[in-house]
Amino acid sequence: MKGLTMKKIAILFALVCGLLPQVVWAAASGWYQLDATWLNGSFSGQFQYDSSSSYGIVAVQGTLTDVAQTTAISTLVYPESAADGAWVFLANSNPAEVGGHDAGFYLYLLEQGGKLVLDATASNSLYDWSSDYAYFDQLNESPLQSYTITAVPEPASAAMLLGGLALLAGVVRRRQVVG
Repeated sequence: MKGLTMKKIAILFALVCGLLPQVVWAAASGWYQLDATWLNGSFSGQFQYDSSSSYGIVAVQGTLTDVAQTTAISTLVYPESAADGAWVFLANSNPAEVGGHDAGFYLYLLEQGGKLVLDATASNSLYDWSSDYAYFDQLNESPLQSYTITAVPEPASAAMLLGGLALLAGVVRRRQVVG
């Protein structure tokens, strides 16, 4: 009878450990990896999403590479009012202009089934207004071609998952030694 109870506990624990990553990593708020490619450029970096925030994205860090330049993206520009749309402009910080930027891209995020996706009906375009005017026409509204958004697991969640798996392995090993 004791072995049967331990077996049920081990199975229940394994089920909880199996579901944990789906619950933790599919959460709406947290850090996300974004890899995007436009006709004339690409971005690789992370943004922090907060579902309770008016515009969703609250922080960004990454690198935008286009035909004119490579730019560190670290600034968020929001619409002046919610009536202007649900976009966020992710940009660089141009020290030559107070509060200015000269390269970046628009993101129109949607939450679907606990995951973040881009609104395909909106213009998630790339822009670069840097001093290299030779590329202005190419980089003004460069269209998005592909993207991936994946949740970045928090270290504490991953540690908890590994701890649970180690505990489960210990229970199974003890059962094999006893049995």
